[in-house]
Amino acid sequence: MTIRADHQPYVQAAVAEIEDTGLTVLGHAVTGRPPAVRTAVVTLEPPDSGPYADEEEELELVWDEAFGWMLRLPADAGTSDWFMGEDLVPAPGRVARWVDMVLSNPGLTPSREDGPQRLPESDDEAFEARLSAYAASA
Repeated sequence: MTIRADHQPYVQAAVAEIEDTGLTVLGHAVTGRPPAVRTAVVTLEPPDSGPYADEEEELELVWDEAFGWMLRLPADAGTSDWFMGEDLVPAPGRVARWVDMVLSNPGLTPSREDGPQRLPESDDEAFEARLSAYAASA
């Protein structure tokens, strides 16, 4: 049985990189300590410029072990979910650049419409190793 890694160090590394881009992180919450589904929500202040600058409500960046990173953004009919892509544990700097890019140019990133990339109950040593690498560097 694979030992499940704590995802908090990874999320904290991503938050630090996001702040380095100049975006304001209002807070973050890490939930689902193993063995539960690992998730995190990062609350962002709307940027100073771009299509979301006039938003009155905070923006949400979500990570979970099944879908990876997703920005939940205001849309005409509620919210629109923008998924980062195929990598569940991309480098924190890459996450920050993606967030900044989507908030500046949301039309450049397609939304994901299919299912999760992995099941949270999967026994996946490679995924756990990638996630636990951030705990070693924290």
